[in-house]
Amino acid sequence: MKRWIFNIILGLLLAGNAAFSQQPEDALHKKFNYRVGNLGFAADSIDLIIPDVPQGVVTKYSLEVYNFGKKSIALADGRASRFVSSSPNPAVLMPQTSGTIMVELNIVKELPFGPFRAEVSLDTDDATSKYKFLNLLTNIVVNTEKSGESIGLDTIPRLFFDSYNYDFGYLNRGKRLYHSFRYTNVGGMPVVISYIDVSPDCRMVVAPNKIIQPGESGMIRLKLILRGRVGVQHRSVILTTNDPVTPVITLGLHGNVRKDSPSKSNPNFCNESPGRF
Repeated sequence: MKRWIFNIILGLLLAGNAAFSQQPEDALHKKFNYRVGNLGFAADSIDLIIPDVPQGVVTKYSLEVYNFGKKSIALADGRASRFVSSSPNPAVLMPQTSGTIMVELNIVKELPFGPFRAEVSLDTDDATSKYKFLNLLTNIVVNTEKSGESIGLDTIPRLFFDSYNYDFGYLNRGKRLYHSFRYTNVGGMPVVISYIDVSPDCRMVVAPNKIIQPGESGMIRLKLILRGRVGVQHRSVILTTNDPVTPVITLGLHGNVRKDSPSKSNPNFCNESPGRF
């Protein structure tokens, strides 16, 4: 056989093997479509839509995850609010392996029927993105298996936020960051904010009204000052209210501050070290 014919056949065989080996990787990316850092979620986007859930019961939902990285990722239990908590299995996800996140919804009787939106948070040691957030979207329906009286929202103050955490990712040192958390009193009584605690290096530039009337919406706008801070950063705002369901509400800002600006000649430009929290 002539050498050029042999080379063509060999090339076709190698190309076929490469295509075959690529198929599993493509299937993984398709299944775990939404990716944050090295962790992929079996979801189409940040919005995780699940079936209707009945009022007044605890419902569990299993979400598959996959470690696309080259190092193991430790996963910790998370609780974004009283209504939503998450627990991983296994607690340490090895490279190129999958696991599950069990999301538990505590749909208390005080929650109204209709669309429900909550945040699912996951704390990891993934070097590329420590915190993972998903928006859980569902619909609260009548519980036909249980009966009993529930507290109507027209008789209580009830404060909801559009989100409870914000991951600002990576920022260069010395930058200032602004972010707003929006809220609404969905109850039938005024919400009274008795105390607000703000972390150091975090300034509240727009404060909420101390008394929030039923149906009233507004925002808390924060300025995060990163001067002199490098590495992983966490800031929080804690509100104490007369909301009987969630009297203490915690809002979080999370991310990482680079020590140096990016440089094409230096791919390891981050040079991160822990900063003061």
